[in-house]
Amino acid sequence: MTTALNHLPAITFFFTDNCERQALAPIADEAASRGFPIQWSTDSRQYAEIGVYCEHACKPNAGFSMILLHDLAQRHDIWPHFWHHEPWSAFDMGIVPGPAWVDRWQTQAVFAKARPRLGVFDLGWPKADLVYRNQEEFRKQAQSLREQLGLKYERSVLYAPSWENHGKQDDFVQALKDLPVNLLLKQAPWSDKYRWVLNNIDEMDALHRGCADNVYVIDREISIMYCLGLADVMVSDESSVLTEALLLDVPGVAVIDWVIPDTNPPRPACVPYDYVTKTTRANLRDTVLNVLENPQQYKTEVDANKQQQFAHLGESARLIVDNLVAALQGQPLPTPPLKPQVEIDRTTYQHAEQLAAQGDMQLSTQIMLDLIKKGSTCWEPYNDLGTLLVGQGQFEDAEMLLEKAVHFAQENPAIPLSNLTEVYCLQQKADKALQTLVKLSQHAPNSAASIPHIRKCMETMF
Repeated sequence: MTTALNHLPAITFFFTDNCERQALAPIADEAASRGFPIQWSTDSRQYAEIGVYCEHACKPNAGFSMILLHDLAQRHDIWPHFWHHEPWSAFDMGIVPGPAWVDRWQTQAVFAKARPRLGVFDLGWPKADLVYRNQEEFRKQAQSLREQLGLKYERSVLYAPSWENHGKQDDFVQALKDLPVNLLLKQAPWSDKYRWVLNNIDEMDALHRGCADNVYVIDREISIMYCLGLADVMVSDESSVLTEALLLDVPGVAVIDWVIPDTNPPRPACVPYDYVTKTTRANLRDTVLNVLENPQQYKTEVDANKQQQFAHLGESARLIVDNLVAALQGQPLPTPPLKPQVEIDRTTYQHAEQLAAQGDMQLSTQIMLDLIKKGSTCWEPYNDLGTLLVGQGQFEDAEMLLEKAVHFAQENPAIPLSNLTEVYCLQQKADKALQTLVKLSQHAPNSAASIPHIRKCMETMF
């Protein structure tokens, strides 16, 4: 595909720690295999011909830019409103890893902050390529790690927190060390910017290295995927690895009273994942034992959730580079962008409009009510049903619907603003009517459109 390009521009992959580098590495390998010059940088302000980013809340400085998630649990405390705080609108392409993130994006796609220039694409999670692109090779590497560690038992419990603090690792070891299982301690490869976290990790690793013959401190630079390849259960606080564990059919356990030190005072772990077993420090041992003793029950749950979290297993990097090359050539993209849910809902609304025009008001109204009940961000159903309620004298309900219509009509709210102004006037709410009228004047195509509302506002006031 790249032969049509006269010049293969350099691709710069930006990372802030080795977790991000590991996430981007499969894409870099794929691009390099096609002849692209590859560079790595820790400074996202550096200019790049093509820039690939995955750090938190970054802005591109590139001729062409692509953004991926930092991790699968990124800003899970505000789901699905992620893009309000970490916008993607400055990028050319955005990549999400599977259906769960597709759903989150589709609910937010009405907002400009969530929409890169060419769109958002469901192209999988590149880190999964390490497991699925060559599964036999992955198994060999995992077995090599097993032999290197000299694991004592057949079964293993993996500890991999988001943050190491308040002696979490020691809680884990003390709760489980007398069980006939291997305890694998795997910390993330934090950058030196977080020296205090690294100090906590150093302290815990020193405490547990050699503390028992079934406790193993694993090199932080080893990919978490190989560690998951050895695990039967994974224990964490709120780490995104709880989601990545699904890739290896490993059930996850989250200790919800372990605290997270990214606030002052530290906050409890936030675990909005229904595919993770929640427990407490006091019940950690019993919970892990239950998971170990009921593997089939948890495997069934893991299988179902894996499909919801990940797409294109083993194919992610190839699909991403395919789309990148096509975009650079100005060719149709092999994988088209996701359609925002608001556009899907608007097609449904247009069908309801057609039914109304044909005289079937009952079915038309029901379709629009269904859109509203599911929380659609398409403004037209709120506007149409709001104006219908105005005609029936139900002003309070009409006001509520029309206010939502204005909220969702981000780009051109003139129509619902006009209807809302009228409702405020009918309710003698002069102050609100005037405020809405000011907004309407900013969006109305000409001043004449505002004159009837000005007259009504004056009548309301006097």
